[in-house]
Amino acid sequence: MNSERNMPLNIIEKYDKQFEYVGIAMYVFIASQFFQLWLFPEETQAEKIYSMSFLIIFEFVMVHSGVFMAVMPKKWSFFIFIPFYGVFAWAFNHAVPNNVVLITYLVVVLNRMRFAFFNADKRLKERAAAFSVFALIVYFVLTFVVLFSAEILPEFGLTAEFLEKSGYNAIKSATGTFVDVPQTALCLGVLYYSALAIIEAKLVSHSEKKK
Repeated sequence: MNSERNMPLNIIEKYDKQFEYVGIAMYVFIASQFFQLWLFPEETQAEKIYSMSFLIIFEFVMVHSGVFMAVMPKKWSFFIFIPFYGVFAWAFNHAVPNNVVLITYLVVVLNRMRFAFFNADKRLKERAAAFSVFALIVYFVLTFVVLFSAEILPEFGLTAEFLEKSGYNAIKSATGTFVDVPQTALCLGVLYYSALAIIEAKLVSHSEKKK
C-alpha cells in the first residue's frame, strides 16, 4: 500500500530535472517563434501571427495556474482549477484558426501543472510556487512596459503593407493593442518566455545547490 502511494512521488522526483529541462527548452522554443514572426514573418504565417498574439493574451489567465496547482490540494485541482482553465483553453482554441499553437502551449502548461497530478516533495512544490510567483510578476511588469512602449516598438517585418498583403487584417476577429499592433504581442512573447527560461534555469540551479 505504501509503495503504491509513493510511486508518483518517486516518478516526480526521479525525473524532476528532465521535466525542468523540457520546460526550459519549450520556453526557448516559444520565444524563438515569437522572435521569428516579429523579425522575419512570411506571408503564409498570418494565421500563426494571429494565434501567437492570442497566446500571450491567454497567458494572462494561465500564469496564475502554477501557483494554484502547486499549493492547493489535488482534489481542488482536479475538480475546480483544471475544468476552469480547461474552459479558457477551449475558448482560446475557438478564437484562433489552428490548433498548433494551442497544442504546443498545452504541453508547457501540463508540465507546469504536473504537481497537481502527483504527490510531490515539499521542496519541489515550493520551487514550483516560487516560479509561478516570479512568472506572474514578470508577466505584468513586461506587459505594462510593452504597452507603454507600443508607439516606439519597431515593426520589423510586421509593416502595414505586410499585414494587409498577408491577409492578417482580414482574418483577425478581435480588437485590442496586442491584435491590432501585433509587434506588441510578439515583443512581449520574446521577452516573457525568455525570462521564464532564465527563471526556470536559475531555480533548478539553486535547487541543485541546496541538495
